[in-house]
Amino acid sequence: MKKIIIICVLFFCKYIFATTNYTINKKYDDNIFYDIVLYENQVYISSNKGVYVIDPSNGNLILFDETVKGTINSNLTKNPHNLRIKFIDPPIVLSGAYSETVTDFLYHKNYLYILSKGDLLVYKNNPYVFFPYASVRSISENCVGTYNGVFIDTFKLKKTRYTDGQIREFDSIIFVCYNGLTEFKNNKEKILYENSNSKLSKAEYGLISDIFLIENSNYLVLSSKGIYHYNYNLNGFDLIYSKEKKIIPIKNKIDSRIEFNNEFHFIDGDKYLSLNTNTFKTTILHDNFNYKLKDILECSFDGNIFYGIGENKSLLKFVRSNNEFKLLKTYPLNILPHTISDNQELIFLSGNDGLSLFEKSIEKLDSKFIVDEFNTGAVYKSKNDISFGSIHGIYKIQGDNNLRSSSYFQNSFPKKNDEISIEVVVILISLILFLIIFRVLKKKNLSNEDLVIEIKKYITKNLSKVTLQTLQDKFDLEYSAINNLQKGFSPAKFIKQERNNKAKDMFLSNQPISKISHHTGYSESYLLKNKYIFLK
Repeated sequence: MKKIIIICVLFFCKYIFATTNYTINKKYDDNIFYDIVLYENQVYISSNKGVYVIDPSNGNLILFDETVKGTINSNLTKNPHNLRIKFIDPPIVLSGAYSETVTDFLYHKNYLYILSKGDLLVYKNNPYVFFPYASVRSISENCVGTYNGVFIDTFKLKKTRYTDGQIREFDSIIFVCYNGLTEFKNNKEKILYENSNSKLSKAEYGLISDIFLIENSNYLVLSSKGIYHYNYNLNGFDLIYSKEKKIIPIKNKIDSRIEFNNEFHFIDGDKYLSLNTNTFKTTILHDNFNYKLKDILECSFDGNIFYGIGENKSLLKFVRSNNEFKLLKTYPLNILPHTISDNQELIFLSGNDGLSLFEKSIEKLDSKFIVDEFNTGAVYKSKNDISFGSIHGIYKIQGDNNLRSSSYFQNSFPKKNDEISIEVVVILISLILFLIIFRVLKKKNLSNEDLVIEIKKYITKNLSKVTLQTLQDKFDLEYSAINNLQKGFSPAKFIKQERNNKAKDMFLSNQPISKISHHTGYSESYLLKNKYIFLK
């Protein structure tokens, strides 16, 4: 039984490592290499010219002991008896003769070291997959836009030969913002607004960069001139907001805010504004917004927190309530990013010199996650994955949890294992007592789960008169923030569900219509019309 367990564990480990994205990092073929030894957490390789050690700072080989040549023991001493060559199975797929002549290998931190045919092959573990494309400008679920063509699945558009803006997929239609606007519907391509960005183009609506659905056939279109209301049925553009400097959308909650609050939030110059998608009127929510941002987003799991890229090599963290928007912290950067995106606890900063990671909880930056030149706005985030477009192709990270559990992440953001001093223990005990007292006095800061419980209690207690607006006022949160407190919780659906259950119970107990209306908030005519639906 023990043998079976060991075999299963080894098979599982081999499967895990084999499916990891290892790519060749370095190759040394100027010596004959024999053994790889991990000694005191450093990697040593024996050869015909001596023992080498891997420099942890740059991964290069350094001659450690020239006197010990040939095979070695685990303590780095010479092993004169182990001269017989024995081939083993490669840990990953290797090309050519290397696949048949592996003699030793070692996994260490983010690297895999392999000896084959006497050569040393160093592989790096990449927590992403790569798809080659030339100069990716935009990514969506089924589309890729580049400077050399726009691809929908495997089909290349004929009229639209490049894109400079976003590609947006809706139920039955795909829009390509290429400075102009193209639709792809029923496998047919049609240019709705021609703008090749040449001197011959009229460009009456400016350079179109993005499009968002309001409802039915109505859309918001972002342009170099401002924001347009676009009626798809009429193919009509109406300018509803003229830009002052540059429109920067508040990313991450755009669609949910339009759907539930009828609002589109954006930055223009020194103003934080909200555009009502019903009346198309613009309201200044926060004036004197003097942070000169390149890009900004709402935190994907905490709607009160915002992160933005400052112009002076900085990452800015803000907090927002209904009445205030203030800077919490400034993180200096050693990079020049132009685009920000996030996934749970991770912030991704892409720029011309690479893609960087910022871990929110420990506030640490890894500025060398991927070294490539990334294009502005070339990011697509699905439910589980996030993809980035560079001048060489698409880097796709499959799941935040997969990245966080990867050896790359564990070595880039190591957990601290320092001993806890008595002073720290005293502080922790004091903090726990303080929190207990705080809880008793009902003045604690609620977690998301506790806040959802409080919201549900409030809805149940005020069932007949509660609205989405009263929830926002009561808890000092925007609807998009409330709607993202907990996966699967929608206040609108919960209110409807509770009212329907209440109406059903009161109908079954033969309560008067007037009383049911009073307790549920539904009108008497609505209750009479839908009585049998409630009773199902």
